[in-house]
Amino acid sequence: MSDHYTSIVSEKTNQADSQELADRIISFLTEKKIIQKELSDCVLGSTGHKPAENFGSILEKQYEGFLDSKTNGLEIITERRVFENGANGLEQVNCPNCGQNQIEEDWGSALENWYGNLESDLVKCSNCLSENSITKFNFEPNWGFGDFGLIFWNWGKFKSEFLIELEKVIGTELKIVYGKL
Repeated sequence: MSDHYTSIVSEKTNQADSQELADRIISFLTEKKIIQKELSDCVLGSTGHKPAENFGSILEKQYEGFLDSKTNGLEIITERRVFENGANGLEQVNCPNCGQNQIEEDWGSALENWYGNLESDLVKCSNCLSENSITKFNFEPNWGFGDFGLIFWNWGKFKSEFLIELEKVIGTELKIVYGKL
C-alpha cells in the first residue's frame, strides 16, 4: 500500500504568523483529543503528532489499516512550501484570466522564485498574454502555495464540518490537496 496524505493549506498567512498558528492548532486538536501533543516518528522525513482517541470524530471515512501504519500522524509545516499532490499527477494548469491550459509552459523558474521569495514568480499565459503569479493559476488536481499547512498522513476523508472548524481556528479559507507517494 502506498502512503496517502491530505494537505490542508492556508495560502493567506505569512511565515511570521506560522509558529503561532501551529501552537493554536496543536492546542485545538489536543484539547479535542484528535492528536497527541508529544512529537514522534509518525510522518515521513520529520516528526509529527500521532492520532489520539477521538481522531475518528473528524473523519468521514478512515483509510484501512490507518492505526497499524507507522506513517499515520499529523505534520505541521511552518515554512514556505509548495503543497503538491505527489504521484496523483498534474492534468492542467489553467490561466486565471482566460482559463487556457498552460501545463506545457516552463514553470521551473517561477516555482523556484516563489519558493525562495526571490524576484518575480510571474508566468505569462501563451494564450491571452496576461502575467500572473504562479500561485494564481488553477492547478488540477489542486496544489497549494503557503507558509503554513497541515499534512495528515494516511488518515482518510475528512468531514466538511471539521474543515470549516479549522478555517475558523486559523482565520482564513483553506485549500485541500490530496496526494499519494
